[in-house]
Amino acid sequence: MKTQILKPNASMIIGLLLTIPTAYFILINLLNEAGITSLYDATNPLFEKLGSNNSLGWDINLLILFGPVIALLLNVCSVLNIHWHATKTNIDVQLHVEKRRSNFFVIGLSSLCLFILFLYLFGENCR
Repeated sequence: MKTQILKPNASMIIGLLLTIPTAYFILINLLNEAGITSLYDATNPLFEKLGSNNSLGWDINLLILFGPVIALLLNVCSVLNIHWHATKTNIDVQLHVEKRRSNFFVIGLSSLCLFILFLYLFGENCR
């Protein structure tokens, strides 16, 4: 019997709610760099009001940085089952992955957001 803290559909919804602000932030900044500034200009006052210009604190920066991490962990835990049995001489470990496309979508989206943030961090600080 499997004990679940969070159901897969709930983790998918929570994961999307945590990842969408980061994906939106990345999208509007990429469009701004490409010369399409209308969406950035419309959203920038909201992000400034929510504290995006401040250093790390209890504001939108934490959601943008750690939202995809939490979403990734929630969704990986909801599709991955680990069973293990230890005897005197062996430890048997079984991994089962459930096929849930919605959870895999959130895993992919949050991984992509984290990868883009890592590339930005690496590119900005390694000049």
